[in-house]
Amino acid sequence: MATILDFKEKPSLFSAYLNIFTPGRAKYAGLDKLPRTEAHWSAARETPEKIQAYREACGFGNDGKLPLLYPHVLTSAMHIHMLANKEFPASALGAVHARNHILQRRQIGENEAVDLTCAFGDVRVLKPGLEVDVITKVHASGTCVWESVSAYLFRGRKFGEIMEASTLAAFDELAEPSIKAQWHVPRNMGRRYAGITGDYNPIHVSKLLAKAFGFKRDIIHGMWALAKCLVHFQELDYNKSLRLDVAFKGPVFMDSDCFMKGHEAQEGYRFDLYCGKNPRPSIVGAIRKVAEDETLLS
Repeated sequence: MATILDFKEKPSLFSAYLNIFTPGRAKYAGLDKLPRTEAHWSAARETPEKIQAYREACGFGNDGKLPLLYPHVLTSAMHIHMLANKEFPASALGAVHARNHILQRRQIGENEAVDLTCAFGDVRVLKPGLEVDVITKVHASGTCVWESVSAYLFRGRKFGEIMEASTLAAFDELAEPSIKAQWHVPRNMGRRYAGITGDYNPIHVSKLLAKAFGFKRDIIHGMWALAKCLVHFQELDYNKSLRLDVAFKGPVFMDSDCFMKGHEAQEGYRFDLYCGKNPRPSIVGAIRKVAEDETLLS
């Protein structure tokens, strides 16, 4: 029987953080014993002021619609509550947002009420640890207009026999780039973005606490760095059906220079984002137009 988390408004993360940092978590007993948790928020709505603050922080113009990534902003706290629930037998402390796959069938109006549903999907044991998919669906007037698969990695070697990676995790190699962009990550952007999204993960808002988690300094939210990439692909018609696939490969540090390289591919763009002098990309992504009957899930 599934555990249902029913929200009437965007949930505060205080109780989720309390669950993460206190004892009493269920012990891991195998993939088939993982909880079937769902989170629901009906008639969800965001204030235009909050949406505009997000646009300004990321560099989007105001078209009266939710930016492509904003439904994830609305539902990310629901994800955290699901993963922080004591029934889930792996600690969310240090968990990594590994990948995101988004399918938008049409843009959502900023004043439009939507129904949000999140549920656990596939799970797999990889060499670094346990990878869990969270499936999110956004319905407007009974029609699914936006959906995503978010993969979270829980590091460890106690989860069992190694399995194959998700087929969604494969990306074509970046060809000779025809698109290049550069920007600087403001040193206060972590706190600014946290104030908008409600995600006050300490690695994003404190240099000292980020060091305690093994980073050289505080790091910006991956979804902010991804949004900065998407600003450079405004030639796409964002009111049409679009698919975005992205893998988060490494940190993007606060007060650092970022470099994006990309090129046209498959009615869209393939792009990589680099942080500072690191030769390896921090973000690997692709965005493209798709047919209206496209789906992320078979």
